[in-house]
Amino acid sequence: MTVTALTPILLLPATLVGASSSFLPAPPDGERSDLRELGATGHLPQSPRLSPQLLDRAADPQRLAEEPALDLPRGILGIPQPVLDAYVRAARSVADTNPRCGVHWSVLAAIGRIESGHARSGSVDVLGTTVRAILGPRLSGGPGIAAIPDTDGGRYDGDPVWDRAVGPMQFIPSTWRKWATDGNGDSAASPHNVHDASLAAARYLCGDGGDLRRPRDLAAAVFRYNHSESYVRTVLIWAAAYAKGVTPTPADLAPEVDDVLAGERMPAEPLALARPPAPAPPPAQPAPSQSPPGPAQPPSPPPASPSPAEPSPGSGVVPPDVPEPSIPELTPPNLTPAPTPPPASTGPGAPDHPGVPPVTSTPPGAAPPETPPGPPGAPPSPTAPPASGPEPTTPPSTSEPPSTSESTTACDPAVLARGEFTTAEPSPGTVLGPGAGDPHAVAPGQLVYVDTAGVLTPCTVPADFHP
Repeated sequence: MTVTALTPILLLPATLVGASSSFLPAPPDGERSDLRELGATGHLPQSPRLSPQLLDRAADPQRLAEEPALDLPRGILGIPQPVLDAYVRAARSVADTNPRCGVHWSVLAAIGRIESGHARSGSVDVLGTTVRAILGPRLSGGPGIAAIPDTDGGRYDGDPVWDRAVGPMQFIPSTWRKWATDGNGDSAASPHNVHDASLAAARYLCGDGGDLRRPRDLAAAVFRYNHSESYVRTVLIWAAAYAKGVTPTPADLAPEVDDVLAGERMPAEPLALARPPAPAPPPAQPAPSQSPPGPAQPPSPPPASPSPAEPSPGSGVVPPDVPEPSIPELTPPNLTPAPTPPPASTGPGAPDHPGVPPVTSTPPGAAPPETPPGPPGAPPSPTAPPASGPEPTTPPSTSEPPSTSESTTACDPAVLARGEFTTAEPSPGTVLGPGAGDPHAVAPGQLVYVDTAGVLTPCTVPADFHP
């Protein structure tokens, strides 16, 4: 609901001021108005009456759009099918009960477009109730906003202190109680239901006895709905455009909504609204700077391993901090070819797979492979098992890390996307430039070969890789 400001604050009704004056400034005394001055939606009136110029132009959308300039609707005009059905059904119902009125469905569609974007683009359930409540601002007497203390106990708007316009046609609760109608035959009348709200809006427009087939009477009826000439002009322009033809757009109906105001209700206690939010708890003490590298590098005791080993059991601060920075701080660099060949043994391990999710099963196993390939003999790692073969216990431990590092190292998605890989084991001296492989031909988990710092190494396609 668009709220504009041209007049002072209005307080309605006066008997309820005491309920809210303790937490919001009371509007000036002596400023009172009848609810009829606010129309159906609670907008502050922009003008006391329609100008003769607008009444003269009411039948001509082109002239209505001239001064001040308004854009005329163009192109295909779509309305969600269930909402369009509600507009048409409401107009037909009024035509049966009040044939003299002559309200056209296109007028209801124009109002519904302005007030709620056709029930927020047709987001309704099987009965026509909006999936989420469509609420206007609190009518609490702020700048340019009417002051209407609660009249419904929060039944329609979820606010037990101030009223709010509600539903696809943005009725204020007091107006809804007068015009509430069951528009879909479910024995209930709800301002949140597009069928009920559309029929209530049609009845409201016909309530002054005019013949809405006459442009002047139609303009006057829309002005009663919202006391704004710009609003009247916009409704008449869109109604004329819709009347020429619209395209029903599909909209999936949600299951029946149990409580449209779920999550929208406000505290009934006035002071609860004024109470400042509770202060945030003090931040936890910072963890020692050496703790993150500690668990990531078990074989290097000098810098970090002694200190975290002692405080982590006794201190409650270190354990939560260790898992949090350990992975993110190792992964931010996304520069696979950056490391030079000598230190490349540790470089490709962490930066090669900056995305942690694809390597969910390997964080614990990724640390050990970084240590064995430390010496320059990382590529010919298969020769290590025979060297340590004479010892019975050594072969199992030394044979696992190389195979794990090869099978669990995830490829850099950027390298795969450029096609700098091959699916067949390359011969020495092979150059893998962009386009060497087809990114669309590989599947998650597939083994491919990439150029890592001048060395052709195998890696697996990450599970979340999408070229």
